[in-house]
Amino acid sequence: MKISILSIGNELLKGTTVNSNAAIIGKELYKLGITPFFQATVNDSKEDINKILRYIVPFSDVIITTGGLGPTADDLTVKTVAAYFKLQLYKNQNVIDNIFEKIKYRNIDKTKKAGISVQNLKQAFVPVNSEVLMNTNGTAPGIFLNMNKTRIFLLPGPPSEMKPMLRQKVIPEISDQIYDKLYFRAIVTTGISESDLQGIVDKVIGTIPGIDIAYRVSPGSCELTIYGYNQELVKKQAKKIRDSLGHSVLAEGFTDIVEEIVFHLNRKNLTFATAESCTGGMIAAKITDLPGISSSFKGGYIAYSSELKCERLGVKQKTIDKFGAVSHECAEEMVDGLCKQLDVNAGIAVTGIAGPGGKTKEKPVGLVYIAVKLQSKLKIKKYIFNGNRDSVRNRAVFYALNMLRLLLLD
Repeated sequence: MKISILSIGNELLKGTTVNSNAAIIGKELYKLGITPFFQATVNDSKEDINKILRYIVPFSDVIITTGGLGPTADDLTVKTVAAYFKLQLYKNQNVIDNIFEKIKYRNIDKTKKAGISVQNLKQAFVPVNSEVLMNTNGTAPGIFLNMNKTRIFLLPGPPSEMKPMLRQKVIPEISDQIYDKLYFRAIVTTGISESDLQGIVDKVIGTIPGIDIAYRVSPGSCELTIYGYNQELVKKQAKKIRDSLGHSVLAEGFTDIVEEIVFHLNRKNLTFATAESCTGGMIAAKITDLPGISSSFKGGYIAYSSELKCERLGVKQKTIDKFGAVSHECAEEMVDGLCKQLDVNAGIAVTGIAGPGGKTKEKPVGLVYIAVKLQSKLKIKKYIFNGNRDSVRNRAVFYALNMLRLLLLD
């Protein structure tokens, strides 16, 4: 099955809006065991959309477009696609009703649909012989067209509007037509470099016909995906890799380090908190991205200044005077004070020099001390991370989380 993804919007090409839709669609298709064959981004232009349609329609079994369905003059997708397939447009009453429901709270006559503007009414014109996909979070409907051998889905641009249609209509429609399915196993590692990981994988399984491996690197972690058409072979080789990596791999079923940490904390009925200096709340932000985190995470301090480290976390002034705010000793007192102040069983404390300023001869940019505590167990490590400010801070986040994870597994 050849699937093409077409993202439409000037703002995507300008970079003022990040094209998250393509990633969302790719991930949903990945769950089905398929990957897109082609992807493109074009302007809100009749000529550009026509050119790309002429290219992709002949080889595409499925085309998924996002964007260009709204009420403004530059929203041309429906009209252009309909014209390409020589389809007339008609005014759909169900769409009109949906638009009215979405906008009736505004200052219009709530008893008359005549209050709908010409611009909004534009969204109610859909191609004949199409299936309308009602928008639960907006006014622009999605459209499904079955044109000869090509199935075409026109979806809205805002992700909050696009995702429900994708999951409720597009994915079920595609899954019913899959014949040759790729099987995937994802293995998420942390605390091991991509080169070291690849060396282990090469040693453990080498090259096996019918098996492919892809790596996706992010600061502090690496996701390895093993895939092929033979399900049993994929499972067997994935197990070999997983068994060889020990604690460098997240437990099976987990794709996010925070998920695994919280699983172990909840299992033991433990709570935790964070104290951050150079990371400025990034660890707490990563933790609270996980829904339901309040069951174990109590909160944290952003103690950026030495004064706040002393006032809120109980770091001794003489410790800072003697060893500095970026030191093994300061990190230890930060995590001890954190656990006492917030009455938690576990804590993470980070202090470092993210740069570009603040370095000294003895303490370079990238120097970070991380202290983690789990009841009576304490671990403190010194790191010197390479890269710019963002890289140093992001690496500190994942290394800190992994240190707590390893302490929970110990």
